[in-house]
Amino acid sequence: MILHKLLEEVLTGETGDDATALVRRAAELIAQTGRPATDDPSTGLSADELAGCVIRTLALDEIAALRPTLSPEFPVYASVLTGEEEQATAGIADAVSFDPGGTLDVVIDWKSDVRPTDETLAHYHAQVRTYLDMTGARRGLIVLVTTGRVLQVMPSGAQ
Repeated sequence: MILHKLLEEVLTGETGDDATALVRRAAELIAQTGRPATDDPSTGLSADELAGCVIRTLALDEIAALRPTLSPEFPVYASVLTGEEEQATAGIADAVSFDPGGTLDVVIDWKSDVRPTDETLAHYHAQVRTYLDMTGARRGLIVLVTTGRVLQVMPSGAQ
């Protein structure tokens, strides 16, 4: 939650993207959880590690290229008629990018797993693909923010 909040606040301009601002804000968010802060990220929540993770994520080539066009926490909705019933789907994309014409182009999902299983990654792919199908976006990115790995997802019809 803290990583998502930090990324959201940097993208909206609420929090600066420098290490000092991010460490300060991460420490505030950790305190709000009621959990203790630690210097060792392997034993708990580390403001330094959280800030560094955000800095590294925003510096990834794929994200740095999109950053000027990113909007965080973007609600997505769709409905489909199946027979006589309507099936509604709603979600919130962690970030989206719009092309120069204002069309939704890329859906981004931040993930903080350190070692996600193949099953977990398949679930993430399905989630982002659903968002792509709902919005008509051209492509999706699953960004594993702790490792810097970026996985591309294509809409259902583009496989």
